[in-house]
Amino acid sequence: MVLTTGTTFILSAVIALEIGDIARFGNAERLVSYAGLVPAARESAGRKRPGKCPSACNTYLKWAFVEAGNVIATHHHKWPERHVAQLYVRVKHNTKMHGKATVAVGRHLAEAAYWILSKQELYREPKSNRQALSSTHG
Repeated sequence: MVLTTGTTFILSAVIALEIGDIARFGNAERLVSYAGLVPAARESAGRKRPGKCPSACNTYLKWAFVEAGNVIATHHHKWPERHVAQLYVRVKHNTKMHGKATVAVGRHLAEAAYWILSKQELYREPKSNRQALSSTHG
């Protein structure tokens, strides 16, 4: 995916420096949690209510992934066939909230970053014809 040149270099540098050695994370969910992109769940008296994303996280990494989600949100109409653009549109349509949609995209990008760094491969679009889904936003 082509992002604006300055944005690409800054965000990729922040992400690479803040993640460091990918082997310290056991799986993609741990990286996503470390980045603070998993909403807290509050439970009381048998009722579950979604909460905000935790503030006790790596704020620079969270900023970088959410900012990358904002870039995708801004340019989603240019890439309608891309998985992340479809994810943004779907979550935005379901929730009517730009913030939730950009965090969902950031979460997907964090998961993708884990697999890209772990396998040392380039990003590949999912080969499914079904609607774009994130593992935590199904």
